Amino acid sequence: MMNIVFFGSGNFAVKILENIDRRAFPVSLVVTQPDRKQGRHLHLGATPVKTFALNHGLNVFQPEDINNAESLERMKKENADVFLVVSYGRILSAGLLDVPRIMGINIHSSLLPKYRGAAPVNRALIHGEKTTGVTFIKMNAGMDCGDILLQKTLKIGRDDTAPLLDEKLAVLASKYINKLLAMIEQGRCRLKKQHEKAVSYAALMHKQDGLIRWQETPAQIYNRFRGCYGWPGTFTYFRGKILKILELKPGRPVRGARPGTIVKAADNALVIACKRGTVIITEVLPESHRKMPVSSFLAGHDVKIGNILGA
Repeated sequence: MMNIVFFGSGNFAVKILENIDRRAFPVSLVVTQPDRKQGRHLHLGATPVKTFALNHGLNVFQPEDINNAESLERMKKENADVFLVVSYGRILSAGLLDVPRIMGINIHSSLLPKYRGAAPVNRALIHGEKTTGVTFIKMNAGMDCGDILLQKTLKIGRDDTAPLLDEKLAVLASKYINKLLAMIEQGRCRLKKQHEKAVSYAALMHKQDGLIRWQETPAQIYNRFRGCYGWPGTFTYFRGKILKILELKPGRPVRGARPGTIVKAADNALVIACKRGTVIITEVLPESHRKMPVSSFLAGHDVKIGNILGA
């Protein structure tokens, strides 16, 4: 039987770890990031992977530096056949990737070579992609550029947000993890090189990615909203203060209005003009307030038709 060391931190990784057939492919160690301060009161919190691992009797290792000499020696003692790396959050050095007997495997949430990098789900949504998928690669020292072991495609739903699509991709990957491990154990995997001419990158998300550009079309604004849903969230400015947008959808065309102009403010809806159309906002989070339906926002603010958002 192949011995696996699993590297992961977030919920995507939990789904994979949960679905590994550990009778056929034992997991000797789970490597996850150290506990971090979380929430308003900054209490120490474990990663979802650590919580799952401890609840299922798995050994856990949480190094501050996975690539230092101490961590390297610990990894060598595991006598791993495979390192399985899923949303771990750290880059593994070439020296560390030489440790497993067979290979290191990474699961990436895109159809590589498209969207290499930290935020493939978010960027695919922002760019209006219709399909995405998961790619299992043999790891090397580069970023997401290893040879492809297996690739599976998923259609993106019109109303998929980043958290929802991430969950769908985790389910998709979990369906094939045991099949892939069996193929590797039996020596039946055929590696496929990535086409370097088709490479694109998915940069880490930042707060400013969520700023609504009213000069964009309704579809583009909605794609940004979906791609930024959760973190970093989408926002605009109303009278110089941040107005977070919690619910938004494309609206009907309107003529002659400057992008960012409020063209309707009633019936629990703010209708905002943009390029070749409008968007409809129904839930907001004003600066220094709690989230609220637009009807409450209208009742507490002097909102007028013709006011401009983004300024």
